[in-house]
Formats: sequence, C-alpha cells, structure tokens
Amino acid sequence: MELFAGGGGLALGLHLAGFEHLRLVEWDAKACDTLRLNASRPDPGTGSPPWDVDAVQCGDVRDYVDELRADAPRDVDLVAGGPPCQPFSLGGLHAGHNDGRNMFPAALDVVRLAQPKTVIFENVPGLLRPSFKPYFDYVRDQLAAPSITPRDDESWSEHWDRVRAGMHASELRYRVARQIILSADLGVGQVRRRVFLVGIRDDLGVEWGELGGDHSEGALLYDQYVSGSYWAEHAEDREVRRITKSGLPSPPASLETRVAKLRDKGRPADKRWRTVRDILREPEPLPEPVDGKQRGKWPNHVGVPCARSYRGHTGSDVDAPAKTIKAGVHGVCGGEAMIRFSDGRLRYMTTREAARVQGFPDWYEFTGARSHAMRHIGNAVAVRVAQALGERLRTLVGF
Repeated sequence: MELFAGGGGLALGLHLAGFEHLRLVEWDAKACDTLRLNASRPDPGTGSPPWDVDAVQCGDVRDYVDELRADAPRDVDLVAGGPPCQPFSLGGLHAGHNDGRNMFPAALDVVRLAQPKTVIFENVPGLLRPSFKPYFDYVRDQLAAPSITPRDDESWSEHWDRVRAGMHASELRYRVARQIILSADLGVGQVRRRVFLVGIRDDLGVEWGELGGDHSEGALLYDQYVSGSYWAEHAEDREVRRITKSGLPSPPASLETRVAKLRDKGRPADKRWRTVRDILREPEPLPEPVDGKQRGKWPNHVGVPCARSYRGHTGSDVDAPAKTIKAGVHGVCGGEAMIRFSDGRLRYMTTREAARVQGFPDWYEFTGARSHAMRHIGNAVAVRVAQALGERLRTLVGF
C-alpha cells in the first residue's frame, strides 16, 4: 500500500524491487494523472506497467483510513509513503496528532488497520532538528507499538507517555530503525539526504540494520583529479575536450588537501558518485534543449529560458552530483535545478533532466505544466533509493 504517492518515485522504486501495489493513494489530482498515465505504459525492463490504473486512488489518506476500518486487507507486505508534516514548534502545539498539516496520524492508522509485515516512512532530515525531534521520536515509538492508540482528550505528549510505558505489552509491535540516507551514496546523481523510518513486524524476528552505500565522493575525486578516468569516459564531450586540452585539470583549492591524500592512499574501492554530466549522457545522451520546444523522442524535454545566477542561486556543477532537487514554493525549484558548466554557461534543467537526476527512467512521463511536474519530482523519493530499500526488505524478510 502506497500512501501520499505523489509523482511515483517511491512507488516506482518499490516496483523495481519486485513489489506489486494494491493501492496508491494521492490527493493531488495532477499527480494522480501522472500515476494513471504511467499505469498504461509497460516498463521496458519488466514488460508490464509499474502498477494497475485501478490501484490509483485520488483522495485524502484519511478517507482511505475510513475505508480500511470497514474492510482492511490482510497479508499486506508493505505500507510505504512520505507523510506530509510541516515542522512546528513544540511550544505552540498541544496536540500534534490533531494538526491538519500533519499526516503521520493517518499513516499510522493505516498501519494499525492493515498490520503489514513491514513499513517505510520517508521525510526530510529537518524533522530531526531540536524543535521537532521529540515529536518525530513519538512517531517512531507509535510505529513500534501501534496498538496503543491516542485518545481524543489527550495531548501527543500524554499519549507518548502511555506508549513508552506500555510498549512491550502492545499487541502489535514493530522493530523500528531510523536511517538518514544520502542518495549519492547509492548511485543517484544528486546530493539528497532523507530520513527513513523502517519498521519490521516483531513476529518476523528480523532487524533492519543499516543500508550501506556503494558509491563515494572520494572515488569521484580520484577519477577526476588523480587517474583522469572520469574525463576519459566523457572524451566525446566537446566541453571535456576543452577542459583536458592542456592535461588533467587541477582540483579546486578547497579540495587540494583531500585529493593529495587520495593520491597517496590510492583509489577507494567504491564506485564513484555520479555527476550531472553522467545524467545527461546515461542511459543515452539527451540532445541540447531548445527553449519552449519539445526536443526529440524524450518526454518533458523542453528548454526553459532566462536562467541567471545570484547569491544562493548558483546552480548545480555539471561535474558533481546535482544539489537537492526541491519542490519550490511555487512548484518550480530554484537554483539547484540549473546546470552550471565549466565555461560559466548556465541554464535550467528541463523537466526530463530533473527527472533523470531523481532516477526516473526516460519512459516515465509527467503530465501537466512544468510547475506541477517539477513539484512532483522535487517531492519524490529518488527511485534508486526506494529500490534499494525495497530490495533489502525483501532479502531480510523473504518476500
């Protein structure tokens, strides 16, 4: 069961990990259009669509909770989603579980009713800052002991006291782990940190442990400034030929000490972090975008004019992973969705390029205006991160 499915990043990654969706619940009508559109498109890797169009339910998760109260399915392997939750000041909120911006209560109700084998909740690391962390810990403890339900007449802190006191006596229990994942460490071409709560039902007798990455910044720096293999991979690129015309480029001053240590110690065994230049080339090169026009066979590949740089809005270096793609206040994200080339050129990423940064395959299309598509991309879980989480759960639990 996928909750708060958005544009489908988490759902698509879990599909690639081998999960089949009973339901994808999302309130944003434009995001639902994207989910339905891609339900009609076979994934070239599997030969079948990522989910059934009838599985997409456009509506409030709280309404879905009411449906589950009447008829909750059993033998659910996974409940997954990124519950929206605006960080708030603890001093200004008496009952966090009654705040209209907070969807963790609805997500936890789905867990209580479906009693899945496993759970994945995703959110921004900002929820771990001191002003909010106690409430986040309260959510974690509720997931560990979901049978201890909140009462209408108590604050969240009073309920938390009851949860902690009765945790070991809860009829339904989960072993819960919290992990912050840096997407670049898993091969995503983006420096994106997200915090995940992973719950595994206690009767399964399995601990999550830690999901390790197999890519590193050190390997990228070595390949760029010691061996030069990074530039050799991109030798057909005219800009790279210019960069390397006089030999191996020198590292930025801020990286000189680190590169010197890498030169002495040797290359790390990891794969290297993927860069924006990699994203533009793989799995096949994208043509240079044309402002206002669709380019070639790639959906959503339309150039956007008027990119400019100013303080705090400098773009993503083409030879590094992209900055975190964000939804943005008005749907279209800011400087992180610009590409900064080595010769000083600057342009906006197309929606297709931003989708690649998040790990969406080229066959996956976003409907509607750029503002809607970029919001859905910015809010998504990076597809490769979701896939890695799903694959590890399947290995641990034996789905």
